[in-house]
Amino acid sequence: SKATVSVLNWVVVLVHMAPQADTILTPAACIDSAGIRAVAYDAGVFLSYQVAPWFVKAAVYPLERTRLLMQTRHTNRSVDGVPLRSVGETVRHMRREGRLFSAGWKGFTPTVVRWGPAQYGHLFLKDYLSGVAPQYSKQREYRRWFATKVATGAATGLLVAGCWAYPFDVLRQQLATKNSGTWRASVADIYGRFGISGFYRGFAMAAPGMAVFRGVQLGGWDVVKEAYPRAEWERKSFLNRAFHAQAISITGSFCAYPCDTIRRSLMACGSQTSYGDVIRTGIQGAGGVRRFFYAGFTARVLSSFVNGALLEGFDQWKVVREQARP
Repeated sequence: SKATVSVLNWVVVLVHMAPQADTILTPAACIDSAGIRAVAYDAGVFLSYQVAPWFVKAAVYPLERTRLLMQTRHTNRSVDGVPLRSVGETVRHMRREGRLFSAGWKGFTPTVVRWGPAQYGHLFLKDYLSGVAPQYSKQREYRRWFATKVATGAATGLLVAGCWAYPFDVLRQQLATKNSGTWRASVADIYGRFGISGFYRGFAMAAPGMAVFRGVQLGGWDVVKEAYPRAEWERKSFLNRAFHAQAISITGSFCAYPCDTIRRSLMACGSQTSYGDVIRTGIQGAGGVRRFFYAGFTARVLSSFVNGALLEGFDQWKVVREQARP
């Protein structure tokens, strides 16, 4: 039917957003056997790329919750009066909440909804924007070429966060750092206190941080790959390339982390708290600028290996995709 053909056409347009795709199938192509096989193949890849990150994120999520607690509660006191200023102290705090296994994954439900589509969106949208952005020669116009790469990554991060990821991240923090019960209760609590704007609380500080992080991570990844001759880069092992990607991701995290700490601290405070209040209170309570701005950064580094693996894994998937598509 016409409705079925229309739906298939939109599916194909979405999965072929990346500029690496040679063509975008037309509605007529969807109804022949080759078109149906192509749609089925890409749909399977799409689903696998949604499911795989969930397992990886589940493995490292206890470190993520450790980081969230240290960023938002390092100026407060836990039950026995010990401030949450190290990974060890935070783990002991989680053990006091109950079984360590369940406490470690507190707040994971919003991550299941948020993380897979967000990573898929980041990587595909970055490729799409790279294809439509102005093209400059690396040899003759290096500064413009470099700035375009970083700006493309920054725009990708802001678009995905604003359209999808940020409200779920607010909900995740609420569940991970407060005794607010179920995710439904957390949604009601956020909405009741701040209205719909509560799901974007702290976004003014998060936006520059996300632009820096994604600009360095996604744009910097393209810069690093193109810094090597193509043949030399392809000869490197998967682990070698993943190590490059991980170094880029950690660099982006280091540059953006202070903004992340400030906005998460603001999200944990009342509606009358300003950014200035958060910074003054945080620095005083943490015992210094570095201790406040980079609270929990060790846990962030330990859990961030998945970012490097995803960058290189996505590039490898694109190669396999082009070779294996019907």
